[in-house]
Amino acid sequence: MTDIHVTVDAPPEPGLLRAAIEAALAGRAWPDGPEATVARAVAEHVTGDHHGPGSGSC
Repeated sequence: MTDIHVTVDAPPEPGLLRAAIEAALAGRAWPDGPEATVARAVAEHVTGDHHGPGSGSC
C-alpha cells in the first residue's frame, strides 16, 4: 500500500469524501472542489490511470 498525497486549496468535507470517491470510480460527475480533487486522485491510484506528476495521485 502506498500513500497518496493530494494538494487542495481547502480541506475536504469528510462526510462527502466517500460519495465523491464512489462517483469518481464509477465515472460519474462530481462538482469541482477539494472532494473532487481527492476523489480523482484516489480513483487514478486505484485504477492505475496515472497522468504524470501533476495528477496529484502519488
